[in-house]
Amino acid sequence: MEGYGAPTVSSPSRHLFSLRQAAYFVAVAEERSFTAAAARLRVAQPSLSQQVRALERQLGADLLERTSRGVTLTPAGRAFLDAARGVLADAGAAVARARAAAGLDAGTLHVATVTSLATWVLPAAVAAWRRRYADVPLRVTEFPDRMGLREWMAEGRADVAVGARPPDWAGPVRWLGDERYVLAVPADDPRAGATGVPLADFAGADWVMYAPGHGMRTLLLEACGAAGFTPRGVVESRNVDAAARFAAAGVGVALVPDAAMRGDLAAHRVELADAPVVAVVGFARAAFSPAAVAFLDLLTSLPVPGLTRPGAA
Repeated sequence: MEGYGAPTVSSPSRHLFSLRQAAYFVAVAEERSFTAAAARLRVAQPSLSQQVRALERQLGADLLERTSRGVTLTPAGRAFLDAARGVLADAGAAVARARAAAGLDAGTLHVATVTSLATWVLPAAVAAWRRRYADVPLRVTEFPDRMGLREWMAEGRADVAVGARPPDWAGPVRWLGDERYVLAVPADDPRAGATGVPLADFAGADWVMYAPGHGMRTLLLEACGAAGFTPRGVVESRNVDAAARFAAAGVGVALVPDAAMRGDLAAHRVELADAPVVAVVGFARAAFSPAAVAFLDLLTSLPVPGLTRPGAA
């Protein structure tokens, strides 16, 4: 940008200014007050004043007359005001076109998942999404188990799901990481805090089971069957965190995602030698929308508690 109030142009870069400086100047010009402009922009007044002064130095002309009663525009300021508004409008239009092409202005992004992943895996990605795409609201729908999630997604009722891959899924699938499972045990169990313990060592234990139809129940029965025994259930739950806390309270032992055994439950954790590992994927009924791809990109770029990515860079 050149020529606004400057008699000569000695260098193409001499009169470049930032969009921030233009926005600050427009706000001051419209409010006729640095104080009101700072309040409107929610910035500190000294920072606002510094940016406008820097803009005037770059343009080589005073844009504002500062008096005790406020500010008024100089002839150069009046000329620059229209140009600055145009620059800001063009920049806003460019952003809007780019976001529309990327599919990020299509309204709310709807993510479906299971409760355990919503509790431990998704928070970092949701926070990152809010920072990067604050104008695209994110809706998260949770299911207590993977069966409900699969039925929901089979009807196409969310943009993308995060969970275990449903069997025979025909839609797009993207691997996000592996979820490893551990045992939660009572504090007085001598194996609490141990690693490399065979699952068969718990053949005679009381077990916190998952309710019929819960995906974790199938996983538990398959893992115990492979270890040569059928678990003896003493209580049932549909909630992974509840199962871990039942175990910690002394009810029995429970198979839970590794991420569930953090904080106050860490001392109750047993790492199994033959731990079940489940791939966590993003999936949808039809092609991923650009917004869904952006969310999955965020999720895979972050260090996420409970997910491991063997071989990932």
